[in-house]
Amino acid sequence: MKKVVSEISGAVFSLPWLVAKDKGFFEQEDIDMEFVQGRASGQVVHTENPEDVNPILGHVAFEESRVSIYRA
Repeated sequence: MKKVVSEISGAVFSLPWLVAKDKGFFEQEDIDMEFVQGRASGQVVHTENPEDVNPILGHVAFEESRVSIYRA
């Protein structure tokens, strides 16, 4: 099985992944799926300019290579 690690960061984004794991969909595709708890970066940006916002901000687990995929 191929090992894949992803972060859990709230029901809106994580619920479909959790249901897929519970239903055995990853195992059917020969994927050993593991989830780790995401943690906030602690940075908040207040701006009207979208270029001031880091698109990966708050996904510390991905930035630290603790997870193998980023759920975009």
